[in-house]
Amino acid sequence: MFSYLNQQLISLLCRVHQSKNEMVKKIFRIVLKTLLGIIAAIILFLVSSMLISKYDFGDPSEEIGERVSKLAFTHVNIVNVEADSTEAPGALIKNAKILLEEGKIVQILPDSVETPKGYREIDAKGGFALPGLMDMHTHIFDRSDLAMYLGHGVTTVRNMMGFPMHLRWRQQMELGSYPGSRLITASPTINSGNDTGPFHKNIDTPEEAVEAITDYKEKGYDFIKIYDGLNYDQFTAVMQTANANDLYVAGHPPHGIGIDTLLSFNLNSFEHIEEIVQGPLEYELSVPKGRKIAQKFKAANARLTITMSPFRNIYRTTVEGDDFLSSLPEEKINPFIEFIGQKQLQQWVNCNKGTYDWNVGKYKCMALLTQVFHEEDVNLLLGTDTGPSLTVPGLTLLDEIKILNDLDIPVLDIIKSGTIEAAKALQMDDEIGSIAIGKQAEMVIVKDNPLTDMNTLYNPVSIVKGETLYLEPDIEELKGLGRQKSNVYLTLGRFLNHLISK
Repeated sequence: MFSYLNQQLISLLCRVHQSKNEMVKKIFRIVLKTLLGIIAAIILFLVSSMLISKYDFGDPSEEIGERVSKLAFTHVNIVNVEADSTEAPGALIKNAKILLEEGKIVQILPDSVETPKGYREIDAKGGFALPGLMDMHTHIFDRSDLAMYLGHGVTTVRNMMGFPMHLRWRQQMELGSYPGSRLITASPTINSGNDTGPFHKNIDTPEEAVEAITDYKEKGYDFIKIYDGLNYDQFTAVMQTANANDLYVAGHPPHGIGIDTLLSFNLNSFEHIEEIVQGPLEYELSVPKGRKIAQKFKAANARLTITMSPFRNIYRTTVEGDDFLSSLPEEKINPFIEFIGQKQLQQWVNCNKGTYDWNVGKYKCMALLTQVFHEEDVNLLLGTDTGPSLTVPGLTLLDEIKILNDLDIPVLDIIKSGTIEAAKALQMDDEIGSIAIGKQAEMVIVKDNPLTDMNTLYNPVSIVKGETLYLEPDIEELKGLGRQKSNVYLTLGRFLNHLISK
């Protein structure tokens, strides 16, 4: 009898065990199927977003601005960015008339001279003409950023981290199929070491640098962007290969290479006054040592793009917290970039004392170094690093001018850094950068004298780019078009496309 009961009990336990095993297997199959479904959905989402990223949305419903083949600005004063100083007799060409024909400046006459027949006249009413501004360090994440830039009087931008989309947008700007600033674009950023970003082209050997630059030349990027992790052999390979391919190099000075060596390589421009602190000064907030570096820059005829704006936002967030964040202009920026910018700045709200003191001290040192580099007559370029820290295309460049002017740098010198000096850095000063006969018609008309009131730059009354004239209603349309941003789905696809192709 006990034997029979034991057999029944064992049989029952086996059935229970088998039942549990089947239940576990069933649960496992459900979980596995769910996970595979989620993975498939994610892959489908990513692939579809990458495919659709190759298309552009947000075309204007009708052409913005007016095409004018022969245009005359009368009763206008010209800001002469090739003058030596504000006090120089030639800093303003007063009571002038500017004749434009087929997108070129053909004559500059006294206003008393009669306008030749066939020209459309625009009465500037004593306003002031200056060359179109250039942002020499920006990050473009939306095609509409270029419309926003143009609406703020910025006719050329230098994009400092190239994605495949930038090559497409550059062509559209050249063909005039979309209204916006001229786009000059860097290659993907070349970097090395353990502290590199996922969107950089990270190399381990000089041979990889040669291969990357050869590829970027073939794809059509305008110049090579470098970052601070390169070692001497990699940096040398970058410079030699770029020169052999008729490409210039700009970017962050590699921290592991001495400033004297870097200056001997003829970089097109060093980027960020912040990088002077983090590179040559090795994080020492020393203005006297900074002056010695500035003197070396001057002796080497080297250029530096300042870009105070993003760190100004970090500084003010550190000091003022959420009060500053809530005061930022509500201009539309790309939602994915806005999300990143909010994360970037929010970390400085109510930060600890050590971080607070560092951010405040670093910003004040950067401001003093900017003054020192100007005092030492270093060739400075105007740029914003727009993209990080909730900076706004176009608007931030005007804010940058104000920041630099608050550091006692004359407005004429600042404007020169974003016009004629920028054009020289782009190797285009025979085409753009000043209002001169034979150059392209790229200029901004404002009501008041920007040399004494830079705030007038925030409200241009006319903008000319090539054969297209933009009056105040058109300028507002450009800014409106600039607010039409891509969604996160589309932006993510563009980043994925870059990750695969870099």
